[in-house]
Amino acid sequence: MSRRVLVVDDTELNRKLAAVILRRFDWEADEASGGQEALDMLAGEVPYQLVLLDIKMPGMSGEEVCQIIRANPLTAKLPLIAYTAHALEDEVEGFLALGFNAVLIKPISLETLERSIEKALAQKDEFF
Repeated sequence: MSRRVLVVDDTELNRKLAAVILRRFDWEADEASGGQEALDMLAGEVPYQLVLLDIKMPGMSGEEVCQIIRANPLTAKLPLIAYTAHALEDEVEGFLALGFNAVLIKPISLETLERSIEKALAQKDEFF
């Protein structure tokens, strides 16, 4: 069974970098440039096992997208990783309290992405 991830970021370079790294971990990566596009893709036919979601995006923030995903019974348990350029400790705690399974600080590396994925997937069934 293939593992599919949705990478959501308004900056194309960030999406491409994350997708390349994820492919090294044998994930099939699709990309969305904003919150509404991500929600449309999640509502489509392709099943995703993970979402890497940028926080600061124009239009709809990652926090808003997270709340919509968590409110939908079909996506409520989907592992979500907040993906942000900077986050203080209290902001990280706030993202986790909002419903993210893990927080990944940009710039990402193989190691930090792998740890975030492991944390998010470990919480998949017990988070909600």
